[in-house]
Amino acid sequence: MATPCRVWFGYVVKQRHNLLQIREKPTVFEEKVVENYEGASLDGGIWNETQSCPSPIEARHWEEWRDSAVAPGIIALNVVSVSGSSAYDYLFYGQNVPRRNDGRLRDGVLHQYRHIEGMNWWCSGIDPLDDYRPMQWGCLKPDRPRRDPNKVHKVIKYEHPLRVPTRAFFLAVPDDIWESVAARYEKPISPEDRALGFWHWVWRYNIPVVLCEGAKKAGALLTLGYAAIALPGVNGGYRSPKDEYGQPTGDKHLIPDVQHFATLGRAITLCFDHDTRPETVQRVNMAIAQTARLLSACGCKVAITQWSHPEKGIDDLIAARGAAVAEEAIALSSTLEQWQVREYSRLSYHAALILGQRYLGELAIPEAAKLIMLKAPKGSGKTESFAPIVAEAIRNGQPVLLLSHRVQLAQAIADRVGIPYISEVRHSETGILLGFALCVDSLHPNGQARFNAEHWREPLVIIDESEQVIWHALSANTEVKKHRVEVLSQLSQLFKNALGRGRGRIILADADLSDLSAEMVLGLAEAQVTPWVVINHWQGQPWNIYHYNQTTPIRWLAALEAHIESGGKPFIAVDSQKAKSKWGTKVLEARLRKQFPERRILRIDSETIADPQNPAYGCIQRLNQVLLDYDIVLASPSIGIGVSIDIKGHFTSVWGCFQGVVPENAARQALARVREDVPRHLWVARHGLGKIGNGAMNLKSLLASEHKRFRANLKLLQDVALVINAEEININRTALNVFGKMACRINAGMIHYRDSVLKGLTGEGHAITHVDDIGELGALPQEITAQARQIYQKECEDIAVSDTSRMTPANYEALQQQRAKTAAERQQERKYRLQQRYGVEVTPELVENDDDGYYAQLRLFYFLTIGRERLPVRDRKLGEKMLKSKSAWLPDFNASQLGLVVQALELLGIAGFIADDRELRGNDADLLRMANNALSVKWQVKTVLGITLSENDSPIVILRRLLHKIGLKLQYLRRDGTGDRPRVYRAVGSDDGRDAIFQHWLAYEG
Repeated sequence: MATPCRVWFGYVVKQRHNLLQIREKPTVFEEKVVENYEGASLDGGIWNETQSCPSPIEARHWEEWRDSAVAPGIIALNVVSVSGSSAYDYLFYGQNVPRRNDGRLRDGVLHQYRHIEGMNWWCSGIDPLDDYRPMQWGCLKPDRPRRDPNKVHKVIKYEHPLRVPTRAFFLAVPDDIWESVAARYEKPISPEDRALGFWHWVWRYNIPVVLCEGAKKAGALLTLGYAAIALPGVNGGYRSPKDEYGQPTGDKHLIPDVQHFATLGRAITLCFDHDTRPETVQRVNMAIAQTARLLSACGCKVAITQWSHPEKGIDDLIAARGAAVAEEAIALSSTLEQWQVREYSRLSYHAALILGQRYLGELAIPEAAKLIMLKAPKGSGKTESFAPIVAEAIRNGQPVLLLSHRVQLAQAIADRVGIPYISEVRHSETGILLGFALCVDSLHPNGQARFNAEHWREPLVIIDESEQVIWHALSANTEVKKHRVEVLSQLSQLFKNALGRGRGRIILADADLSDLSAEMVLGLAEAQVTPWVVINHWQGQPWNIYHYNQTTPIRWLAALEAHIESGGKPFIAVDSQKAKSKWGTKVLEARLRKQFPERRILRIDSETIADPQNPAYGCIQRLNQVLLDYDIVLASPSIGIGVSIDIKGHFTSVWGCFQGVVPENAARQALARVREDVPRHLWVARHGLGKIGNGAMNLKSLLASEHKRFRANLKLLQDVALVINAEEININRTALNVFGKMACRINAGMIHYRDSVLKGLTGEGHAITHVDDIGELGALPQEITAQARQIYQKECEDIAVSDTSRMTPANYEALQQQRAKTAAERQQERKYRLQQRYGVEVTPELVENDDDGYYAQLRLFYFLTIGRERLPVRDRKLGEKMLKSKSAWLPDFNASQLGLVVQALELLGIAGFIADDRELRGNDADLLRMANNALSVKWQVKTVLGITLSENDSPIVILRRLLHKIGLKLQYLRRDGTGDRPRVYRAVGSDDGRDAIFQHWLAYEG
């Protein structure tokens, strides 16, 4: 019988004594039929789907590869079954293999590898570093693997050549697979390409590559038409040079095989296994991050796959769910930054209880469980599941504290679980003895509850919507900002009390629950507790979502009005209430009242629910009853997370308009407030409106900017004789790290806001239809713009004419603390605040300017010019407050210090460009110098001034952005009449009445 052969694009490779030997390349006319490979031919070894197992491959090995969704032609070209002593030839060809003097393998090696004398399969591919000839390196998978000597409960599934550097797998492919890859990337195959082979074609034309873990996965991906390269493990794409003691001896670098394909501009997708064990997840993530960084440094466009299905490997995913699901996972791959951020959204703890039911019901929580984490979809009864837990705690005399981030929401949840809100405890039979619900803003000794965590022994602490509550505590500009350091201190002590000895416990619940909630709690508690995790995978009926993918929501509004005209009853969720926004609740309410005067319309936002004269006053606690009385409901984020609208047969549709004011997950949750399966109509801005910190998606970069600003601010305070030792200031690193990760998560969502919302909805299983056009708009764009302007002007005028003649500082403070306010009281409060802030007559123009950030701009201008000598005193007072408490919350402290910002403007010479009505040209020597200086320290400019500069920005563009920081603009005057005729500009805007304001500030501060 002739020796069996394998065919690789013109090379016939004999298998003699299981060592690969290449003989002469046959001519194109040499019709060689490979013996025992029925159906194989020289044109690529094509095997159809009904191909039976060829004789060099054991049936069980063939089926193993077929079960991984690998095409028969790929298996036949790359896999062979081996056994007996010949198996040793595959693994022990290296120069450094331990041998006796007579060349025989040493006894220890023979004993360690005797298991390979049984049946194994061997896989290898071709070698891109050896003129694309067959590769000698590969992997052997024994049917009976040996145990790992370092991990006795694990086996070593795959064996690789001993003491030979690991390589990558470049599987040989038949022509039909090659053509499939070519079709996917629309790249033709020339006769020259066919002569040189598939992988040379991939390398030559920069074909996108998928990098995976394991040869079978590469085979499955090649079968789908992806150019897939396999690594022998997640760390197999790079080397980490170390000495004999395990100490690093050089920088990490890509292995030569991968480096060969890491060409400039090539798209490389990392498609590694998706494990659920936390320690494995961490190891895989580190390998992904390292590989991605090295590839990015070569100029590759790196993407990373993720999927929510339980299948671990991409081959398992293909086999279990089909090609379309795998293709979607690859199509939705994330950039490195997006992937890093998505890791901050993962819940990696082992689930003690996995459910798939509509409602959670009563949970049997083990008595020993201290930290309970509950992740369940929106509307699955998370809040209701707390009720029996709270009831039992109260029966046992255990104090209960429920924390939220919004008063109305806390009141509603407290009512549902059977405890009073803090403002109602005086009417409760037990008072505060058995606990209450509280907004985190009041979690300090000076708050409404006079809260002191020391008094809460072994409490039951419930944080519903924990991700939002924690973010609110760390970042909100509400009352909590004034007491953030103390609130974090109280949380720390409260968590310690709950997780210490005794019956105390903490329950965290959120539809988007992640490791960050546990990181915050365990870090502040300084505790090592294994969370008891419940995950409910239930998904309701997928929504039909109609996405209006235009630049503005105008077609969305036209469709909404057509829906109402036809008798529809919509629930409308938006992310703004301000009268200045034409897509906020106020303007849309006015528009719809004008268009449909006979319809009953309810507006729910932070103003109406707190206005005793408005029908929405206090409606959150009885929402399901109130909404039945209305045909159209508009809601701002005040009716956001934690609120469930369960009425059936009333609303005919849900409409969402999101401009990027709220995080992407909040936008998705707003669409879900109405639980009934009715059509959803959605418009989302392409990009969000706000970013956190320096806007980075990278944790290291974001936190580094805060730390550097902090050190720089301390240096300025030390320069004015304030003795501060940075080491003595507690900056709460646990909370700061959680803040940074959540901020990166939000920044990533804001950068690609629309994509993030749509990807999230797709991941929840909903069907999205894109709406491109709905016909003529008529005068609608002009009408809504005019309506918004009219409403906003009216609001500014109402504030300006409001009567504050009887307002005193004490009255103002009382009004600030007052939760229920009429429209007139809100206007009085705003006007008095403006009077105290600016010290001049409040006009509609001043109200509008203040809404545009005028105060912050004027303060910078003031301290840059006439008030410069007052600045050190002002910043020192804030520094003394920090020094007294020995604690600082870096984001708030950095934002409060203006000295660093003013110094940056001075170093850039801004004062010289605004003096004496100076005329400015883009080629002015000092302007060019300023622009070059600013570009040379772009990172610092972004960190300190919040301005992102590009190398393409002209000196005039850079100056315009810097002047905006102090409330000035550049006015174009003319072109010069000679030479290149440069444009001439002048800084304007300082004649807006600011001089009178500055005189007031000088007198007040004097």
